[in-house]
Amino acid sequence: MITQYKKTPIKWTAITLLCLFLLNGCSSTANFAPGTNPQNATEAENDSKGGENSAAQAPPIIVSEEETVTQDQTLSSEIGVTSFELYFDLLGSSKQDLINDISEKPESVDEGGLEFKETGIRVWFNTDADVVNQVFTQREDLDFQGAKIGDTIESFQKAFGEPISDQNGDMHFKYKEGYISVIYDTQTQNTFAVYLLSEDF
Repeated sequence: MITQYKKTPIKWTAITLLCLFLLNGCSSTANFAPGTNPQNATEAENDSKGGENSAAQAPPIIVSEEETVTQDQTLSSEIGVTSFELYFDLLGSSKQDLINDISEKPESVDEGGLEFKETGIRVWFNTDADVVNQVFTQREDLDFQGAKIGDTIESFQKAFGEPISDQNGDMHFKYKEGYISVIYDTQTQNTFAVYLLSEDF
């Protein structure tokens, strides 16, 4: 067998390899219709199998630092850590500025006040200057420096210190340039509403 062995000419080897290459190329494109992108078809197939492959191979989503902060703020309000400061800062705003800042159509309430139902507040105005001097809320997701509406009145005392007055379930605290009036049940001591005031009365 060794003496009878003949070397295969190089040209036949080249022709064989060329045929194999062409056959392989034809088989890889045979499953796709003309004009179809093979990569798109593969992605669609992965999606149809439950999306496990596509999820594993999906490119990472690059989020800028600014977008991350915005997402965090949104999540914070959803899980209930919105600061009451957002509403306290409304004190002193003009009626027009208030309506412009809150993207919600208000409804009129007693004594010339306005109610923003989706925002969860009612506001009243100083009749002389027509600026906000009272903000009322019963939102239980607002954070009053660690206390929340629904907690006992003691939690607000821990948050804001010694009250300046306490009469018939209405405890007042001095805060910055204004006041916080916490309404609570004198029997259960549970709080159920808060007024943010520019003047104490």
